Amino acid sequence: MWSAAPWSSVLRRARPTTCKSRRAPDAALRALEGVRWVSADLRDAEATRRALAPHRDATHLVYAALNEQPDLVQGWRDAGNAALNTQMLRHTLDALAGAPLQHLSLLQGTKAYGVHTGRPMRVPAREDDALRDHTNFYFDQQDLVAQHAARAEFAWTVWRPQIVLGVALGSAMNPVAALGAYAVLQRERGLPLQPVGHPQLLTECTDARLIAAAIEWSWGTPQARGQAYNIANGDVIVWSTLWPRLAQHFGMALGDASAERLRDAMPAQAALWQRLAERERLTVTDLDTLMGLSWQYAEATFAARRPLPVPPIVSTIKLRRAGFGDCIDTEECILQHLAAMQAHGYLPR
Repeated sequence: MWSAAPWSSVLRRARPTTCKSRRAPDAALRALEGVRWVSADLRDAEATRRALAPHRDATHLVYAALNEQPDLVQGWRDAGNAALNTQMLRHTLDALAGAPLQHLSLLQGTKAYGVHTGRPMRVPAREDDALRDHTNFYFDQQDLVAQHAARAEFAWTVWRPQIVLGVALGSAMNPVAALGAYAVLQRERGLPLQPVGHPQLLTECTDARLIAAAIEWSWGTPQARGQAYNIANGDVIVWSTLWPRLAQHFGMALGDASAERLRDAMPAQAALWQRLAERERLTVTDLDTLMGLSWQYAEATFAARRPLPVPPIVSTIKLRRAGFGDCIDTEECILQHLAAMQAHGYLPR
């Protein structure tokens, strides 16, 4: 199995596993048994070929690699960035040409429905509602996979999760890290936990562990071949209802709402984070290393100042009818991942 992103939930399910990413894994991921790590830059065709050459016995590929621009949301609409992401997948498939691939899992998301374009998406969005009338590498990648699969005779499945919740270091889109770091920095400044974002923001999320289980399910499910599936936890979340539980988790008082913009205010707390991290002996002392672009992602999700014209809800009926019906409570899921980040030393206990 090949995973282009270090998702420990997937890795625990499929052994032996080789995981390839541009960055070296952190200590928590290196500790996983039965996992081999390969680092390479997928933007470089030759580097990708050299990295994969010793591993051409791969049978299952989970492709979750992603190149993001420094301006996260603007990059989602950038034609050059879209072309680069398709090229990265092409480099990977070319390097694995002739490998005994049986199945490829391709990760997309609700941008398939144009949620990032500012237009109202159909609610609930069904898989057939995908829009190809805008710059979006999802469809170029999907077409590329279909072409390779037809020649090499391997199966493929596309996954469209909502906001993904999990444990990650330096991710461009990790709301768990943003929620945890914001709460910790508020506490360190002697402030209560002040809710940010519009109180009526409503959406769905998807636990990374749920995605891992669905991917494994698809490997042995003939009806999943050549299909795209929405996947979400099975409930919805109004972000304002999470703040009291978040305050309780970190032993804080709940304050009044704040108009602070996290993407602007929180990076300025880097020196405070470093002092806190050194005092608490955290694994990561640099705030940017922990967060990646996730402060920006927070502004697009739970910290947005106004709701979208309609809440970005997708239908998961197709996946349930196909036979995968696992679910998880989103608020519980967030608290579980926060506890895991504390256990790994990314956040103070």
